[in-house]
Amino acid sequence: MEFKEVQPKEIIQHDHPLILEDLQLMYQNYQEDDDDFDDQDLINMQKFECKCDVCGYRIDWYHRYYYRCSQSSCSYSLHKSCRELSTTLRFPAHLVHTLRLKKSLNSWSCHSCLTEHLAGICYHCSTCDYEIDLRCATFAEQTMIHHPGHPHPLTSITLDPIMSKCYACGKKHEGVFYHCSTCFYFSIHVDCVTLPFKLSLEHHVHKLTLSYSFTVIPYHSKCRICVTSISERDWRYKCSKCRYYVHLDCALSRGEPFMSIFSHGTGKSDKNFKAADYPNLLHYPLPDDSYNIIPHHLLRGDYRHFDQIKSDNMHPSHPHPLLLINAPGTLHNPMERIKLLCNGCVRPITTTPLYGCTMRCNFFLHEWCTRLPSELENHPGHPLHPLSLFHSPPSELAYTGFKCNICGLCCNGFGYVCSVCDYLVDVHCGFIPERLTHEAHPNHLLSRVEASSIQSTSSTLACHACGITINGGEFCFRCGFCDFYLDNRCALHLPKTIKNKYDRHRLKLSYSPIENHKSEYFCEVCEEELIPEIWFYHCQECGQSIHSACAPLILRSEQGVNDSLNDWRGVCKFINMKFGRLVTFYRSHPHPMLLIPGTKIHGRCSFCFVVARKTRMDGS
Repeated sequence: MEFKEVQPKEIIQHDHPLILEDLQLMYQNYQEDDDDFDDQDLINMQKFECKCDVCGYRIDWYHRYYYRCSQSSCSYSLHKSCRELSTTLRFPAHLVHTLRLKKSLNSWSCHSCLTEHLAGICYHCSTCDYEIDLRCATFAEQTMIHHPGHPHPLTSITLDPIMSKCYACGKKHEGVFYHCSTCFYFSIHVDCVTLPFKLSLEHHVHKLTLSYSFTVIPYHSKCRICVTSISERDWRYKCSKCRYYVHLDCALSRGEPFMSIFSHGTGKSDKNFKAADYPNLLHYPLPDDSYNIIPHHLLRGDYRHFDQIKSDNMHPSHPHPLLLINAPGTLHNPMERIKLLCNGCVRPITTTPLYGCTMRCNFFLHEWCTRLPSELENHPGHPLHPLSLFHSPPSELAYTGFKCNICGLCCNGFGYVCSVCDYLVDVHCGFIPERLTHEAHPNHLLSRVEASSIQSTSSTLACHACGITINGGEFCFRCGFCDFYLDNRCALHLPKTIKNKYDRHRLKLSYSPIENHKSEYFCEVCEEELIPEIWFYHCQECGQSIHSACAPLILRSEQGVNDSLNDWRGVCKFINMKFGRLVTFYRSHPHPMLLIPGTKIHGRCSFCFVVARKTRMDGS
């Protein structure tokens, strides 16, 4: 074969000057949260590709630098490495001699990749008759890429697939990887190298941005598609306007097979049950706090004995006669700070008929709470013995409340008790449903299970509404298809809408941050910071938000009772307590005291300044 030595300038024969372009120059000033930045420029940059006129291989945006013709009408382009060829080369596979840039006048074969070539440019060793093509000669440069997600150049050390963990998506899989020689821990799969910088999803109004790190880590950030946590070090797609985050795999639908059942968000898939098979299925959340689930159970339950109003208008729960009220007088009205609660179920009375004490002692009952079943059999929390209805425990618990064994909340309303085991539940937990559906996870059936029976993929089981750990003995509601759990309090006791004095509109239960709400969130009731990744109430018209646990607090005396992070989450700790009763604890305190919500200082007797600790419901 005949070879002729050449100079690089002889190879690149072009009539016009060449310009070195930086394809990622515009990305240097790009900020993920900059609303004024034109997304289309970023999209166009990533779409760039052309062909090198020397080696014939493609030039992509991730090569970053390339030479182009200064004339806009000319498409002549070169890899940076092809434009800056050296006359000599020390090739790793042939270190014994230096290769020289030559032009072959005959056909030849590359000793590195074995590719057959016609006459053309190569690097040649005249001593060993060893030649390689420009592709192999510039392999290191052409396989080196520059990605905005990492500050150093990345190189693919092999074109053959290997098994490794990808730093971008956090998963271990097989394929071609690019590695950083400076940061030995950084390795990225070729699929993640080519991820689009901007992405549109059908179920979100804004374009999502490929984000490489959390500048400020949002508390309790979860993927809005699969509802699992997002690692602070993994790449993700985000919308800064809405605090919307999704995993890479979830955004691109390239995850596990179960992800294929999802369409437009969490749980929004084809139904995994037939409605005809569950005619009495309950759908949560209930529309508002005027809805009560007890009448539903009374109509559909098979109970033998009930409470009832006697002919003399007496009821076993109260020493005075009760009057049936049909006229729409003063009912529960949060907008007017009027709180009218039923003494049985401790829920707002918003409609007539109702029963009220004729002696004006602030005792009221829903009509249905006067005819509760006297006994419950086979209760899921205590199937060994029947539970009997009680109206008031024969102790100071009648005033300060008992702790329900199902929800764990204090209650001073009606309840059910096992006379053998002292097992206590409030009337709502007495009728805890076996199955339900919830708007936060639509189309998937949620089943009642005991938390200790669940083999969770995580070390702790947390409620998706409030983020609080579900203890082993608690009942919760679980989706059998997804890693989705609700504790019994958040599942059953957070209505879809609420009224509060702080907003003239109804506030709606929100399961995630609000679209186009970029600012921080604060609760209008307690004036503390609100974490929108935890369920809360929000008014779209006014942009105001309220902690879910602060929503029932409508009286001035109730302000300030939520004084810790856990108090603000989930259900109000006093939702099963009716305050305002004048009580006397003869054994522990000689003076009458009014049972009200409050902090430690509020429980101090105005006569003797002793703290009446038994009146406090905060557990101390």
